[in-house]
Amino acid sequence: MKHLYILSEGELDEMFYERLAERVTGQTFLQDDEFRLRHGANWKTAMATARLLISRFKRWQGKQDVAVIIAVDNDRAPGHPGGKEYPRPLPNVDQKKAPRYETLQNKLYEDLGEDASTWPVHVALAVPVEMIESWVLLLLNPQRVELPHFSQASQQLAQLYYGKTPPPQLKDLRDEEAKQRGVDHLHLFWTAAEQPLEPAMAASPSLRMFVEQLQSWR
Repeated sequence: MKHLYILSEGELDEMFYERLAERVTGQTFLQDDEFRLRHGANWKTAMATARLLISRFKRWQGKQDVAVIIAVDNDRAPGHPGGKEYPRPLPNVDQKKAPRYETLQNKLYEDLGEDASTWPVHVALAVPVEMIESWVLLLLNPQRVELPHFSQASQQLAQLYYGKTPPPQLKDLRDEEAKQRGVDHLHLFWTAAEQPLEPAMAASPSLRMFVEQLQSWR
């Protein structure tokens, strides 16, 4: 069995990504304590941790029994290859963000080479547009109409974008879904991770990119 590193925002995200990896690859992974990583929600901290992690792999010779998921929410950062056009201009703070997917991908290419088949470890980038809740909601219902772009309707950024009364945003919809099902967030995320993948992949190019990278681990 491969050891699995998951660089994510917390245990809920970690469970979700690990379960998707198990389903897509058909493998069971080992997660020793030393393989558990946390970075919080700050992109700067996440990138610093990812750099340290990738630099460690660079020194390894030959293929290792190690797989890695680097997970960070895109949060409206520009340049995501699985992204979309917004119907109105985003707040300036979002427009000035560094491209997250491209930055991570370029760091992998810089340290490990552009041919992923030669890397000493298997790597998959989980960069949902906009947040992990986007993937959860689409897995639970791939027929959803256009998803919102922000975390919560109470956010100042959401109010700048939508006006004084934004519609429910991603975490608001997550909470509504959990309430309707009578479950907590843990059970909601687990249920989402158990759903058929193809319909949600068709609705979310960023999820499709992640699943295709997991498929290359086989």
